[in-house]
Amino acid sequence: MPLVNVHMAEGRDPAAKKALMDAITDAMHQHIGAPRESVRVWINEFPNTDFMAGGELLKDKQERLAREKEANG
Repeated sequence: MPLVNVHMAEGRDPAAKKALMDAITDAMHQHIGAPRESVRVWINEFPNTDFMAGGELLKDKQERLAREKEANG
């Protein structure tokens, strides 16, 4: 029974998360031959204040990118 745990920041639409889990289930079936009914997929979400990469909080990165996008039109 393949188990797939996805960790990602909060804020995505439930339909997008379902589509992701469907695609992961399909990939496990197609690439390793796991029966679809045996694949388990779940998502652990965390706030954007609880993740840092390269010394920058995700919240700060998202805000910086939004400012840059706005400045560049």
